[in-house]
Amino acid sequence: MKLFAVFLVVFVLSNSVLSVAQEENEVFVIEKELPHLSVISQGSTGTCWSFATTSFLESEIIRKGYPAVDLSEMFFVYHNYKNKAFQYLLYHGNNNFGQGSLSHDVIKILDEKGMITQESFPGILVDGKYRHGDLMKQLREELNKINTTPKGKIDVSDLSSFDSVLKQEIGKLPKKIKTEKGNYSPIEFRDKYNINSDDYVELTSYNHHPFYQKVVVEVPDNWAHELYFNIPIDELMEVMHFALDNGYSIAWDGDTSEKTFQHKNGKADVDKKWTGKVDQDLRQKAFYNRTSTDDHLMHIVGLSKDSEGKTCFYTKNSWGAESNEFGGYLHMSEDYVRLKTIGILLHKDAIPESVKSKLDL
Repeated sequence: MKLFAVFLVVFVLSNSVLSVAQEENEVFVIEKELPHLSVISQGSTGTCWSFATTSFLESEIIRKGYPAVDLSEMFFVYHNYKNKAFQYLLYHGNNNFGQGSLSHDVIKILDEKGMITQESFPGILVDGKYRHGDLMKQLREELNKINTTPKGKIDVSDLSSFDSVLKQEIGKLPKKIKTEKGNYSPIEFRDKYNINSDDYVELTSYNHHPFYQKVVVEVPDNWAHELYFNIPIDELMEVMHFALDNGYSIAWDGDTSEKTFQHKNGKADVDKKWTGKVDQDLRQKAFYNRTSTDDHLMHIVGLSKDSEGKTCFYTKNSWGAESNEFGGYLHMSEDYVRLKTIGILLHKDAIPESVKSKLDL
């Protein structure tokens, strides 16, 4: 990507931060920014789900009062490829298998396997970047070999050949994490930070399912067919504002295919004809005609105002700090979020009681 030669100026104004991209003549005032680690790159991979949700977990650790810790994204990626392969084989090859996944896939691994530091498992870089093209080719070949094994001779639980590829292309997982205060297993390391997978829930908003119930969101990357709480879009927006206002960040899954999603300019907005007009029916239409699907996951870490004074969600992307002149961050307008959100993951205490009671949480 060829970046514009834009000069970025950052001023501290009272409790706000003013970001000016002079060439694009866009000004954003950051009104609230929650603690989080710096922007990094997912490289040439489809693993945004891990980068977004791992960043979310890092912020959760800080929110709980612990020192910041850099977690390994590739730890979750490694285990998730195995989980996805097993599911694929259970469905006789009739299930999605690719690089994409969703936030709940990280939480499942967090629950079953724990978590580890980036230092202990950085994964393997090729020319300074994560690249999973060759990895996926090899994994698909191994899956096809297993899936075409004759009936009676196949064992879908035997993924030893799969493990060999993962070790070669991502790295060998450590059994213990070395820290200044001793060595920990991944489970012990998770528990050290009081991270409980049961504390996290996913929310969505589509009216082809009943509201205030758990539903499957029908997108390809929901290969695990996990359930989301379904609530009206006005309440979903209420939840997001309440969460950020009360110190809880959000892992966001949504569509980034619109021309009005302009990461290089630090802005995502809707076409002007939809400004202030995004409602439940328009969301549903976009879902049905496939102009809204789960292209990308990111980490929402605050709130901002654009040059017209419109509210935006201050978002940490995983395309690298050099991917735009805003340090890799993005300002998504409220209209964009209303229309293009597929689902969110957050702590259940980040949900206001008025909504929480309807979900029996």
